[in-house]
Amino acid sequence: MNAFFASVFTKENTDHFPAVKQQFYGEEYDRLCNFNITADIIKSKLGKLKMNKAPGVDSIGSKMLLELSKEISGTVAERFIKYLSSGDVPNDWKLANVTAILKGEEIKPFKLPTCQFDSEFI
Repeated sequence: MNAFFASVFTKENTDHFPAVKQQFYGEEYDRLCNFNITADIIKSKLGKLKMNKAPGVDSIGSKMLLELSKEISGTVAERFIKYLSSGDVPNDWKLANVTAILKGEEIKPFKLPTCQFDSEFI
């Protein structure tokens, strides 16, 4: 199955990447680094996680995140602030498990993110 999915991707020359043009055209105060992320916000969001969701590849389930929300919310908030300020996203956040799911007569790839946090989290 891996050969099937690999066959649809092209190999690109990674020695030279084109210049990236500016993508943000808003006001300076609207930049992501200007978000005020606090431990209380993180704790609140962790408290709203659905318990029936499967954990990602890190094997950290919603129940564990909820039970440890008080202890980890400060560290998680600091990490988010650091990543948003620097513009550098951890490589683990860019990974996903791709699983084939049979839908009717055809197989379609389905992407599972590696971490519980998504854009709704912020």
